[in-house]
Amino acid sequence: MSDYYVEKNNESTLELFQKRFIYRANVVQSSELKNIVDFNFGEKYFYGRVNRVFIPMQRNPGGVALKNFEGASPTGAPLTAFSFVVDAFTALAQQFRKCALTGKISTTDLHLSNLVVQKGYEDPADRYDKYLQIAMSTITSQIIVNQTVLRNFDDFIKEVMVILKGLATQFPFTMPAYVKSKYCPIACSGLAVEIATLSADNDNAKIEEFVNSPNWDFYVNACNTYGFMIDEFVPWRLVADIGSAPMIEFARQYSLTSTNTILARAYRHTHEYYYAKFKYYLLNLYNQTKAPNYVVTEECNGVTLTDLVTPEEYTIQQLNQKYNQTYFLRLYCTIRFYEERSVFDEGSQYRLIDDTLEIYETHGLKRALYNFERIINKPFDYRGSLSYISRHIEAVRDSEDP
Repeated sequence: MSDYYVEKNNESTLELFQKRFIYRANVVQSSELKNIVDFNFGEKYFYGRVNRVFIPMQRNPGGVALKNFEGASPTGAPLTAFSFVVDAFTALAQQFRKCALTGKISTTDLHLSNLVVQKGYEDPADRYDKYLQIAMSTITSQIIVNQTVLRNFDDFIKEVMVILKGLATQFPFTMPAYVKSKYCPIACSGLAVEIATLSADNDNAKIEEFVNSPNWDFYVNACNTYGFMIDEFVPWRLVADIGSAPMIEFARQYSLTSTNTILARAYRHTHEYYYAKFKYYLLNLYNQTKAPNYVVTEECNGVTLTDLVTPEEYTIQQLNQKYNQTYFLRLYCTIRFYEERSVFDEGSQYRLIDDTLEIYETHGLKRALYNFERIINKPFDYRGSLSYISRHIEAVRDSEDP
């Protein structure tokens, strides 16, 4: 066990705190540049996963294209990121190779002589689908433990909402909450690339293999020159700084001339998943959770009769016929409040949901969801009235076109 740096997270809380303090001091003080960034602190935690008004976002498949890095992953699959990120990294790696050939940097460093991509973009939709299967299994198990009889979709929703109210802050259900959670890595942004496969828990290895490397200073400076931030706690992770002049220059080749242009073209709002998937996920969970049948007993002339009854079954068309868009939109908004660590009291939540439903009736589903997500993700903007939201419908267009 290292006396100064964490090697595993099984040490005492005090030891972890003291050693992490020493680690941070050594990493940050190793350079005067500001591109060594703590992505666990403040707004940086959401970097590449929320936009300027804090609405969760994901890559827009019809926007900026992904591009393959040179080489491939150990599985043989291509590793990708946004095209301008790949271009910037390729130029950075070429600079390393050039300086290694001319003797300006050490050629024996395992990670910082020849930069080789080990990890790139991960699709948040794919990760969310896998995560949701686990979350659904947890909900199903809880319903079984509670021995709840589900006769129909109404019974199911009533039970699920009780469970989510207690669990959703730790285990989100909707995709916007998932994208903001610890379960969704920065690799889902399309802006990150990793050049090693070390354990992020082992601070001692980070110091020995990166910070103490004879090429560390060159690495930090070169990353800054090409528009990359370095993750303070994962120093082999480079994240494109889309606010930096060098990265904008690489993006300019794709007609991306500013940070705002990148955000507008490369990403779309995650809550758009609601249109095609939200009710499908609920129906799948209902089908996964309901028992094949349940027992009904009744007394008839002093005799107890029992009967096996099959829970109601639905197609998505039948579900749409029985429950309108207002019903599902109210469910979605309620779950989103369960997921967020909200400062809204219960009355404010009801008012915002009712206002959102009214916006849906007057301006459509897209605008209603946009305004709701903009407010719930930035609660200090909330004023609790439809008139406040409505005034922002046009004003918000100036900062972002939903």
